[in-house]
Amino acid sequence: QQREEANRKPLKIGIGINSDSVISGNMGSTKRMEFTSIGDGVNLGARLETASKQYGCDILISENTYRACADQIWARELDKVIVKGKTKPVSIYELVGLKSEPISEYKARIIEHYYKGRQYYLQRQFALAMGEFGTVLEKYDKHDQASVLHLNRCQRFLQEPPNDDWDGGWKLLEK
Repeated sequence: QQREEANRKPLKIGIGINSDSVISGNMGSTKRMEFTSIGDGVNLGARLETASKQYGCDILISENTYRACADQIWARELDKVIVKGKTKPVSIYELVGLKSEPISEYKARIIEHYYKGRQYYLQRQFALAMGEFGTVLEKYDKHDQASVLHLNRCQRFLQEPPNDDWDGGWKLLEK
C-alpha cells in the first residue's frame, strides 16, 4: 500500500509449493558442502514458481499440498497443467488465504465465476466459459491473469477444438 501511495510499482513475488517425498541432505565435497533437495517433488515446486508469473498469482500450490491443508485454507483451483518432463496433468491452486480469516465478498465472487468458467471449459462449452471468465474481468478484476489465459484458450478452442482425448490439461512450456 505504501508503494502504491508513493506511485511506485508494487513488488511482485512468485512462490511454488508442492508436498511430496524428496531426497535431501548435505552434498558436495569435504571442502564445500551444501544442503539441497532433489526429486520430482522439488521439480514440480520449481515449475509452480515459474508458472505463478503466467497466472499472475503470488503463491501457487500443487494438488498434493491442497489436499493436505484444504480444510485450513481458501484456494482457487486454477488449472490442470502438464509440466515439462511429465505426461500426466496435475491440478494447481492459487493460495487465497487462511480459513481462520474470512475472504472478501469480492474475492468470493471471483472464485465462484472462475470455478463456473472452469467447469464449462472442462465440458468443452467454451462460449459459456468465456462468459464466466469475462464476468471476472469486467465486474471484478480486469487484471486477473488466470481469467485472461482461459479466455484466450477458449477463443482458440472455439476456432480449433481440442482433440477428442483432451483431458483439460494444459502443457506448460517453461521450466
